[in-house]
Amino acid sequence: MHKLLKRIVAFLLPATLFGPSDLFAAVAVKKHRAAFTAFAYANPPFWIAKDLKVFEKYGLDVELVYVAGARNMQALIGGSIDFSQAGGASVVSAAAQGAEVVILGTVFKRLIFAVHATPQIKDVSDLKGKSIAAGSVGGNSYFAGQLFLSRFGLVPNKDVQFRALGGTPEVLSALQHGQVQAGVMSPPSTTIAARMGFRQIFDIASLDLPFPTISVASTRRFAQENPETILNVLRATSEAVYLYKTQPELTLPVVAKYMRVPKDDPALRESYESYGKQLDQYLRTSPEGIKFILDFLAEQRLTLKSKNPADFIDSRFVNKLEEEGFFKKVATK
Repeated sequence: MHKLLKRIVAFLLPATLFGPSDLFAAVAVKKHRAAFTAFAYANPPFWIAKDLKVFEKYGLDVELVYVAGARNMQALIGGSIDFSQAGGASVVSAAAQGAEVVILGTVFKRLIFAVHATPQIKDVSDLKGKSIAAGSVGGNSYFAGQLFLSRFGLVPNKDVQFRALGGTPEVLSALQHGQVQAGVMSPPSTTIAARMGFRQIFDIASLDLPFPTISVASTRRFAQENPETILNVLRATSEAVYLYKTQPELTLPVVAKYMRVPKDDPALRESYESYGKQLDQYLRTSPEGIKFILDFLAEQRLTLKSKNPADFIDSRFVNKLEEEGFFKKVATK
């Protein structure tokens, strides 16, 4: 009996050298491929979850890749990625066309974009016959640009030439080189643009729309077959948001790495001030935001007007995390 007890203690002793989170990380992790859709300062949750090993803490070995705009939905549908941090508009648009993709939670709920233009553009009406640039097709910046034009009765590629570029840096570069006369941008690039003499002619954020700007998405099939994985993805995302909001000294270097800027770049702190308070660790998706997207898309496809916004959200997982008290637990760490 004494020898048996010794063997049990010898077997268990190494495990006692680890803390609770280390023990969790020491278990076999599942390998997955995930994506994000833009190199933008509003996108840190998945970056933080990857680089600070929050995914691993929840049993996920994640290969994180960049897949821009609408191609992100194609990658989800084709199975080359399992889940994604994506623009809600692209998820709703793809699902409205029959794709089996769904929003599982939302981390950012406003369109924080502004339109800046060359000094020759004094008013929005001056854009007629000119060019405006936004991000990749299907992305938030692209959708924000389309929304901006529709609000002023301007038809893309008829009244105004509408160009889809890679992201905010490319939009600013196109402005600098005279390739376009206006651009849709987000902070801190909007501040940089203003310093360069590109005046803001409209603040899209002033519309204050409930909008699933950045959501966690997957296919319905993957979510159905891998419920625990989805729960852990949302757990990791929520904790990453909390870390960003509360520990900038730990998380801003991660943002600097992905944005390819120095760790002391003022844009890091400026973006933290702009976006930190907007990120939501509770991950609830607003049906009103989905309805807004559907109403906009219905201008081209009237049948979408009758769609139920709840059909584009799978809220089972966020509901479960709420019921088990996970979000409160994270908020009190």
